[in-house]
Parts: sequence; C-alpha cells; structure tokens
Amino acid sequence: MPLYWYRRPRLVVLSSKSSVLEAARAMENNSIGAIVVQDHGRIVGIVTDRDLAVRALGHKLDPENTAITEVMTPSPLMLTLADSREEAIALMQQGNVRRIPLSENNRVVGMVTLDDLLLDEAAPLEELAAIVQAQIGEGGPTESPRSPARRRSLARAEATLSRLINAVQTETGLEDRQQARIAVETILALLVRRVTPGEAKDLIAQLPSLLQSPLRALQPGPDKSITRETAITELSQQLGLDTARAEEVIGTIAKAISPGQVEDLRRQLPEDLRSLLVLPDPIDTA
Repeated sequence: MPLYWYRRPRLVVLSSKSSVLEAARAMENNSIGAIVVQDHGRIVGIVTDRDLAVRALGHKLDPENTAITEVMTPSPLMLTLADSREEAIALMQQGNVRRIPLSENNRVVGMVTLDDLLLDEAAPLEELAAIVQAQIGEGGPTESPRSPARRRSLARAEATLSRLINAVQTETGLEDRQQARIAVETILALLVRRVTPGEAKDLIAQLPSLLQSPLRALQPGPDKSITRETAITELSQQLGLDTARAEEVIGTIAKAISPGQVEDLRRQLPEDLRSLLVLPDPIDTA
C-alpha cells in the first residue's frame, strides 16, 4: 500500500538558521516529535525530540544560541508518497530510525512514523518492535552524528561534495559556493526527473552521497514537460542569470557526470535538451 495516507495537511518545517529553542517551542506548540529542516528549499535534516534531549540538553548546549543544524540528523532518509509501507519499514530497519519524511515534487508533504505503522498494523508486531529495540540498543539512528564513525563518514561525504561545488564555481564563475550548489542541485534534479527511473538511478549512484537522498525522493520520470526552455528558465530564476549565462552553467555542471553516463542520458533526452550536454573534457574535482 502506498504512503499517500501519511500526507500531512500541516507539517512543521524550520530553516537551518533556527535555534534549538525555536525547535523545542515548535514541537510543544504543535504537539509533534520531529521537525524537518530546510535550507533554501532543500531538505537538509530532521530534528526530533530525542535529539533535543540527548544532543542539546545532554551536552549542556545553550538552546537559544545553538542552531538546530548542530543537533539534527543531516541528509535524512526520504521516501515519496508512491513508495510502500513495506519500503518504509525496510528503510527504518536499515537506518535505525522511527520517522521518515515524505516528498512530492521536491516538497516535503508528510512523514511516516513507526507509531503510524504500529497503529495501522502494517507488519507483524515483532518486526516493528525490532526497530524500537535496535534504537534502544544503539542509542538512536545508525551512526549518530556525534559518533566518531559518523563524523568521519560525514567529513568524507562533505569533502567530496565540496570538491564538486568548488569545481563548478571555478568553471562557471558564479559568485559564491551557495550559487554553485543551487545550480548543481537544480540541474541534477531536472535531469533525474526527465529520464526514466532506471537511468535516474544510475545517474544518482555516481553522484556525491549528500546529493543522493533528495534526488531519490523526486517524483519518478520521465517528466516530458521538462524542456530546454523550462530548464534554462528555472535556473535563470534561481540564480538571476540571463539565458545565455544559464546555458553555459548547465553545460559546465554536466561535465561533473561521467562521459558514459552523459551518453546514456543524451539517448533519452529530446534534441533541444541533448544539445546542452555536448561535453568536452570533464572538470577536475580532485
């Protein structure tokens, strides 16, 4: 059964600049136990009541002057409304989590929780209880952000993404890293939505890990409404670029994809979009 039942008419989302105190008040005022964290429209994390207790209160952090990014779980696992309850259970077991945000058209529209699945008798009680027991035993999501292993893993992932963003900024001449990141995420999202699910999966697999979860959460393609014109328009609006400049940026970002993958993508794209992916040598992200 798909997860449409878990769409929320009202979902609390906070900016990454919000404080721990603001998160706690939002949870209290809305009688909820988790908040999605966004940065410039991107889902960057999830913070739970347990995070506030263990990572903020437990470490004596100042709630008013500590950003929620300090205590949230970054790059949360995501699902779409079209995914099934079985997939939600499997992902909870895999990631050792009890809440998974749901997206539709790159927007957070709901959240499926272990409590929901228990109430709906979505699986044998023993199977769902194992998720709770694992969390109790491990002390939270797999590789807590404060554990040495998780910190090393995140550091490697952030370094990989940073090299890509730096290379794109250098090649495109965009003003800052934030613009370069927005450009990368916008174009990759358009490509993922435009091609078939199988091709999208292959493309996502070769990208930096911190980009993968949001891209997997996009509505499956192929979305034939995405054309050369709409791609250029969207990037122009996001970054305030003229048409010619937007075309240059799209071509440069495409260099971050392997030549073989570009050829596979080109075969699925209409001629107008295909022409944007004619690439010389790939950019150096080393």
